Amino acid sequence: MTRQIATFFLGDTLLGVDILLVKEIYRHQSVNPIPDASPHFCGLMNLRGRVVTVINLSVCLNRRVPADMEKSRLLILKTQEDIRACSRKGLLEDVWLGDDIVGFLIDKMDDVLSVESEDILPPPPNIADIENDLIEGIIKRKDRLVILLNVTAILELIMNVNK
Repeated sequence: MTRQIATFFLGDTLLGVDILLVKEIYRHQSVNPIPDASPHFCGLMNLRGRVVTVINLSVCLNRRVPADMEKSRLLILKTQEDIRACSRKGLLEDVWLGDDIVGFLIDKMDDVLSVESEDILPPPPNIADIENDLIEGIIKRKDRLVILLNVTAILELIMNVNK
């Protein structure tokens, strides 16, 4: 089965998520900090009248936090309602993303890749700087590797941190 992967950068690291989980890419806007929140949370923002929880993906993946947040982008994820609609059409397995609108703060977008499922390699067991269960797999491209993220595992990690 062919999958479409939206790729983006955190620093020099090329990462990706299944494009069926992405609602939109948005320019970074003013984010209101959440008092006493975990460092995983940048804060909340207003996106066309809807409240978006902004997640600092760099903190989740033990990466350096970008110095210039104004150049960052937000990768807005679909909600559970959107996922159910895709599942009914047979486009996506039922995954859990929650009912709230969540955005991952990223450095910059790259490209959309078409990848066969069998070309996604399992993550190597010796990954030290990113928790292995946050990675769905590795995609080999001609000139570099793409780390395919497990979005559900990242969201579950954040929710467990805040309990």
